[in-house]
Amino acid sequence: MSIFVHMTAYRGFDVVPTVKDCIDKSKDRDALHFGLCLQQDEEIPSELNHERITVERVPLGERKGHGFARSRAQRMYAGQDFSFQIDSGCRFAEGWDEQLIQALEIVGSERALITNPANRFNPENGELEHKDVAYKAQVFQFLSNTPAIWPMALKGVVAIQRTRMTCDHNIFSQGRHCTECPHDPDLYYSEIDSAMSLRSFTLGYDLFQHFKPMVFRNYSNRAMNWADDFEWWLKDRSSKARFDDLLAGRLADFGLGSSRTLRDFELFSGIDFPGRRIQRDALTGSEPPCKFEDEAKWEAGYMKDYNIAVSWDPAKVESCEDYDYWLFAVEDSAGNTISRQDLRWERDKDALEKRVSSKKVQFRAQAQAVPSKVAIQPFSKSRGGLAKATFNI
Repeated sequence: MSIFVHMTAYRGFDVVPTVKDCIDKSKDRDALHFGLCLQQDEEIPSELNHERITVERVPLGERKGHGFARSRAQRMYAGQDFSFQIDSGCRFAEGWDEQLIQALEIVGSERALITNPANRFNPENGELEHKDVAYKAQVFQFLSNTPAIWPMALKGVVAIQRTRMTCDHNIFSQGRHCTECPHDPDLYYSEIDSAMSLRSFTLGYDLFQHFKPMVFRNYSNRAMNWADDFEWWLKDRSSKARFDDLLAGRLADFGLGSSRTLRDFELFSGIDFPGRRIQRDALTGSEPPCKFEDEAKWEAGYMKDYNIAVSWDPAKVESCEDYDYWLFAVEDSAGNTISRQDLRWERDKDALEKRVSSKKVQFRAQAQAVPSKVAIQPFSKSRGGLAKATFNI
């Protein structure tokens, strides 16, 4: 059995220690073949001079972003049985190779990915943190055209589970994934995980997460491409537009697969990329696939995050000498409460003293609920609820 380990690094961050630990913690070091794309001006470290380590150095002046580097490293695949995508600045569990190969055997899928957010390791003392609990990729909300992902502990889980999203620094699969789902070099950064998840799934790959941590990552600050590139935002904007082209089926290369559809991914994951909505099951972290009963219930299960500015006329809010608090609610056009965030003295003194007349509110609600107005009802310590006033949003 052979494993192709492909890795990227920027400005030489922790390259040699990562490769060394990957080798030292494996059961069969002779099975490992490395493909490295190093974006740096310094020469390639002599420690990487080995027949099973292929390295491409990209000078910083030629950098194009993370997707470009991933693509260059992945192209070094030479028919190995398995593929392991990692990041520089990582450490590994003992026998990671044997355990991940066994995981693919257990899930029994001819096309499968094992992917988790890496646990943390402390670069000061080398300690691997939380060695007995793996992490899952938890989706939270859409930021632009892709969902934000955050690692959350898989507490109490003792079996391999399905997962919604890949994690760029830890993907283990059959080797052919490198050729069947090559990285798009024109994606800059934020869209890479979403594109890899969608493309792998629609190509027929099943997504799984391990219940044991295999990879540990140094999450401390590291040099990133955008810190050196004054035009990074142009690449980022182009990347977001390209991801929209992926969703719309406008990419000839690096497009979606034909084994499953974008709708299939939506029903599996609970993530509606074109609509930028997320199902309640996905937000609570339940194992996919999501439960589908009928279209009406499915639509009602979508949640949406709002971040809106609301304003009101203080003169229309009933006055009194002993405000306790203001009921402050966002309502739909029928007067149903979507979100309630009462204004209290300890944090909203300026509003209760009528020195400000606007506020930014953040809330999560059913996607079918459309904010239409803000309702304010002052409550007096002596008189209770006063008159309710409403203001259009």
